Amino acid sequence: MSANAVLRVNELCIRAGGQTVVSDLCFHVAAGERVCLLGPSGSGKSLTAGAILGLSPQSVQIDGSVSINGVEVADIRATRRPLPSRSGMVFQDTHSALNPLVSVGAQLREPFMRFHGLSRKGALEAAVTLLRGMQMQHPEEILKRSPAELSGGQRQRVCMALALACKPALIVADEPTTALDVLTQEEVLTLLRECTGTADTPALLFISHDIGAACRLCERAVIIDEGRLVESNTLTHIIANPQHRFTRQLVHALRDSAAGAVPWAPGFDAREGQLCPA
Repeated sequence: MSANAVLRVNELCIRAGGQTVVSDLCFHVAAGERVCLLGPSGSGKSLTAGAILGLSPQSVQIDGSVSINGVEVADIRATRRPLPSRSGMVFQDTHSALNPLVSVGAQLREPFMRFHGLSRKGALEAAVTLLRGMQMQHPEEILKRSPAELSGGQRQRVCMALALACKPALIVADEPTTALDVLTQEEVLTLLRECTGTADTPALLFISHDIGAACRLCERAVIIDEGRLVESNTLTHIIANPQHRFTRQLVHALRDSAAGAVPWAPGFDAREGQLCPA
């Protein structure tokens, strides 16, 4: 594994309902990297995300190692983790991720006051700047609204802003575009790419069943099926030479999606089955 790994998962096993749903899973995400965890529905992706984030249900048993910034956190709930080992979170269900009874401004102000040491006024100014960076129009008005008054795409941008405001070394995005329309999906993927994966921004673990979205965002993919690692490589290599049955299905669907370049995966030549230089 990479010496500068922000996230290390080693021999992770997850049991739920008396059954093993994730078995001996090993992978890492390096600083400045965007990695996709791909798998079909029921493959254990979201349970893996829960284990990494410290949000697993109490009924779930976790064994193995999860370390973030060198801190072992597999058995520590999210709220009890040391600050350097906490991760930013972006989920599919924006309604659950945001408090419906509290304004967007109050929710976004808190991490700036807590993690950046800003005053209330300074935190609100920072929130406006961050929302403007999320390409949200009239951010001052957005801060006054409740989450219910926003569109799905606006709520997802607020969730991304909350994750970034906490100054994490790692952001975990679990199916963040699934509930969005195609245009908004593209906008959110673009923002995730711009806000992560560099020396000055958090690393990204993008969890999805969509290899097209993975091509849009990530350089490398970890593929699981039935709770086990079945393939791990660069997306260029995986698309050119898929090994596992599920991976071949993903690549076949990607190639069938267009006769030429795939619109939501810039640089992918469906006829040649490979990623082309930008």
